[in-house]
Amino acid sequence: MKKGTNTKRKMSAIVALALAGMVTFTAGIQSYGIPKNEVPVAYDIKSSLERAYEDFTMEEYDANFIAETEEVEIINIYDSEDKLIKSIKLVGDDVIEDAKTKKLLNKADFLTSYSNTSIYKIN
Repeated sequence: MKKGTNTKRKMSAIVALALAGMVTFTAGIQSYGIPKNEVPVAYDIKSSLERAYEDFTMEEYDANFIAETEEVEIINIYDSEDKLIKSIKLVGDDVIEDAKTKKLLNKADFLTSYSNTSIYKIN
């Protein structure tokens, strides 16, 4: 009886291995090459560049350029919770004329300066 069950187990294992081999082989054959849903796309670079150039026109963009000889100084004033209260941009020899802004700057403590930007904080 033991010989019969051993033979059945061997046959079942052989059939399972053969089935697994067939499934793997079939899947390998079907996945070779370019799938049907991925068709190569032709891309026209010249027309894309022309279209991008037409979309980008200088008329749409207004830029106010400061002369290179004039220095720009930016003063940022923060409150005690590190929220920006006021940002001041001074060009050349400009001075702060607004009375409220002057009071804020006088209340604030100077923290640091980097490049053309000064940072003040009100405690």
